[in-house]
Amino acid sequence: MAKIGWSDLSPLGQAGIITQGFGAVSGAVGSFYAASAEKYKTKSLALSLQHKKDMSLFNMRQKESQAQHIMRSFNKQYQIMTLKQGKAKSKNIVSIASRGGVRGVGSNLESIISNDILAEIDKMTMNSNKVRAAENKRLEAVGLGIQGSMYGMSASNMFATASSISPFMNMSSSLLTGTGNVLGSLPSGMLTNTTATTATPTVT
Repeated sequence: MAKIGWSDLSPLGQAGIITQGFGAVSGAVGSFYAASAEKYKTKSLALSLQHKKDMSLFNMRQKESQAQHIMRSFNKQYQIMTLKQGKAKSKNIVSIASRGGVRGVGSNLESIISNDILAEIDKMTMNSNKVRAAENKRLEAVGLGIQGSMYGMSASNMFATASSISPFMNMSSSLLTGTGNVLGSLPSGMLTNTTATTATPTVT
């Protein structure tokens, strides 16, 4: 069988093969840029998640700082209140003595005890408010810490995905597929190396 060459193809057949070849190259280039765009998009998402993680951790530290500030503020207010209570108690005792009364008996005793109870209630109320306000801030900090950890895990996954995307591998794979399609469309005779063989008579 005679070997078929490029010149044996019709102009339409040659044009079709050339078009397929350009299509294979174009598809490979398109695959490269599509993979590059996907890699960039994934990496950008990872960087965005990393930024959100950093901001969550920053806000967490701010909440803890706010909780400590609340504790210090309440402690200062507590000290001021106890000083006022002490002055009021001393003033009450002096008032009783100036009237010639005895603070440990009768209505004087009841007045002192009543004032002491009210003072203790005020102290407990302020301490309770302090603890509640500080713990609310710390709970917010815990929530932000958890949120930051979740953002961090998502960012790590996105970075790993971005690093696994290879534009050159995508281009090579697309080019190999296109080349295979082009070769598959060629006449089978163009891909074989046929040589004429001459039969040799056998001498008996």
